[in-house]
Amino acid sequence: MVGHEVDTILSTLRIEADPELSYLFDKFEHDYENKLWHQLTQNLNVFFMDERSKPLRLRIYDTFIVKFQENINELSLVQYLLVALQTISDSDEALKYLTHLKQTLEDIDSKKTRNDGLNNHDNAFLFIDIEIARLYLHKKELLKARDMLDVLEKTLDFKDNVPLLLTSSFYSANAEYYKLKEDFSSFYYTSLLYLSTLEDDNELTIINKEPSFELAYDLCVAALLGEKIYNFGELLQHPIMNLINERKDYHWIADLLNALTVGDLEKFDKLISVQMPKTLILAQNETFLRQKIRLMSLVECIFAKNIRLLSFQDVADATQIEKDQVEHLVIKAISLKLLKGSIDQVNELVTVTWVQPRIINEEQILKMKNRLVDWDEQVRALAVRLEERGKPIWV
Repeated sequence: MVGHEVDTILSTLRIEADPELSYLFDKFEHDYENKLWHQLTQNLNVFFMDERSKPLRLRIYDTFIVKFQENINELSLVQYLLVALQTISDSDEALKYLTHLKQTLEDIDSKKTRNDGLNNHDNAFLFIDIEIARLYLHKKELLKARDMLDVLEKTLDFKDNVPLLLTSSFYSANAEYYKLKEDFSSFYYTSLLYLSTLEDDNELTIINKEPSFELAYDLCVAALLGEKIYNFGELLQHPIMNLINERKDYHWIADLLNALTVGDLEKFDKLISVQMPKTLILAQNETFLRQKIRLMSLVECIFAKNIRLLSFQDVADATQIEKDQVEHLVIKAISLKLLKGSIDQVNELVTVTWVQPRIINEEQILKMKNRLVDWDEQVRALAVRLEERGKPIWV
């Protein structure tokens, strides 16, 4: 029979729960009584994933789950606590809960013997530490968070068979750190890594891992302001951009990225003149953004014309700068590894030997298609001329 204490706990919670969730408490009681830990975990998953359980989550963790925490999946246990803590706004209180759970699991592990046949809670410890680092970020204790994340990164790198849930959680926390530091490039690349863990996630998780509009917007801003980001195709073609496209008042930021991708100075100027007064972070970085569009215009000029030798005047016309500024712009492009080449100052020529590969959009694909069609027609015309002129010889 279920212990009187647990029976009383579940009966009380059942009364307070949403009527449509009350059936789960019968399952909890049955599974607990028969020590059906796997089935109990599955039923707890259903409970915690239902929004109607929100008012009771922390209480069911405090009064029920803690009684059998050593018998259920370690990552599920941590997730139950994390979801329950979403109702707590006090980071210090949440930190106490996570620290206490870690200490409890350490005590359990310290009492195990070799013959117990039970695994240690190593993954749970890593998961808890990642979330503790995240709480330090919320408390603006960035140095503590960075120290923890650096240690965790080394541990995860050397650990075999890391659950995807841990990898996802680590990238998410790391991205939060870079966002607070306004390290746009690191935030951008780390967030893309985080999104990649969501695409192939076959693990059952109760934490909501759906990408948010806020993340989509932050990624767009990071792409615009990242000092090392000049390839926007991966973001523009990612499903997360649907969250931007669904909101008409934010279409401008996707349009701005597309303008940068093709080096469209006119469209860029039009968009930026409207949005700059409304968006402080863009206004603060106007000089950088204008340099970025000119660099992209240079790259697009090379791509569109399919030529490797440009005069200073060609570059000046394409990027809308003075001719005496061309050399500095090309040097900047080379230093950023957007292209490789050389500058002939005497003859005012730029020779390009390599352009950074990038994901191209439909408009750029169409240009490439047209070039291939032109090339095919030229080859056919050449073949016809060779055949006509070679007839006397072949005969």
